[in-house]
Amino acid sequence: MAEHLVGARSDNTTRKYFSAFQKWEAFICSEGGNAIPAEPIHVAVYITSLLKEGASLSVIQSAIYAVKWAHGVRGLPDPTDNAFVKNLLESAKRRPSKAVKGRDKISSDEIIQLCEKYDGSEDLLVLRDLAYIVISFAGFLRFNEMQSLRGSDICFYDDHMSLQLNKSKTDQHRKGSTVVLSRGESSACPLRVLKNYMEKAGINVGSDQFIFRPVFCTKGARSLVRMNKKLSYTRARETVVARLKEVSCKPNLGLHSLRAGGASAAAKSALPDRLWKRHGRWRSEKAKDGYVEESLEHLLSTQPPVLCVLVVGQAVPKVNILCITV
Repeated sequence: MAEHLVGARSDNTTRKYFSAFQKWEAFICSEGGNAIPAEPIHVAVYITSLLKEGASLSVIQSAIYAVKWAHGVRGLPDPTDNAFVKNLLESAKRRPSKAVKGRDKISSDEIIQLCEKYDGSEDLLVLRDLAYIVISFAGFLRFNEMQSLRGSDICFYDDHMSLQLNKSKTDQHRKGSTVVLSRGESSACPLRVLKNYMEKAGINVGSDQFIFRPVFCTKGARSLVRMNKKLSYTRARETVVARLKEVSCKPNLGLHSLRAGGASAAAKSALPDRLWKRHGRWRSEKAKDGYVEESLEHLLSTQPPVLCVLVVGQAVPKVNILCITV
């Protein structure tokens, strides 16, 4: 029963709550109190200490939700359903905070330039990085979705390919989703790049092997590790960002720059919002719009080219038209 109760939340959410609960437990035990069942006043004191330390709103919310979650799975009264705790949370929301700067977006021209630079390369590490970059950009994929791709999740067709995502951040009920990518004409064609990498790496379509795995070098040749092991976030970020910096001078690059760049490119192409929202598997309009970087041309197009102001003459009963170009 305990396993099923914990499974009510996603694995990432459970890990986040458990980590935050451990911090609460360490604090209250050092003060001589109980973590479970907790007294509402003790939770309020803990939130107050976090506020004094300058903790962010995200940290404070995680602490409150973790205590709420731990009591909920045990069927105990919720100590966070208290006026002190609620008011402290509202106080944290009203504190001025530093502006969050998102990752810089990668453009399709930069990705094409990178693929042309390594066109004809047989280096497995280069091919893996290019495949990761192109597929993540074209499919608006998150790192966890890329990391979990297996050979059995890939299907190639004449004019497109499909990716089966069995687990996603917004797919809370694990229904799965399918992402389709069309064949392109440039060197950054998703089908061409991924096929080339999989053939070089010896990964068969339909196999249980992870597509993106660590690479090791022996006797001057590179190959994937024999163990069916996922590529780690740290290594993926290190190698992918290094590749992107070869063609981009943007300072704030990360793995999410690919998903954000792909969404921005789709928005600029005047595709219906419904289509690329579905392609990116966003659940809300606000989340989707947060990924888009509007171009200067689009911003200027929202303003009328000429504003006409009517000026009525006083001495002569006539109307003069003054045109102001904006």
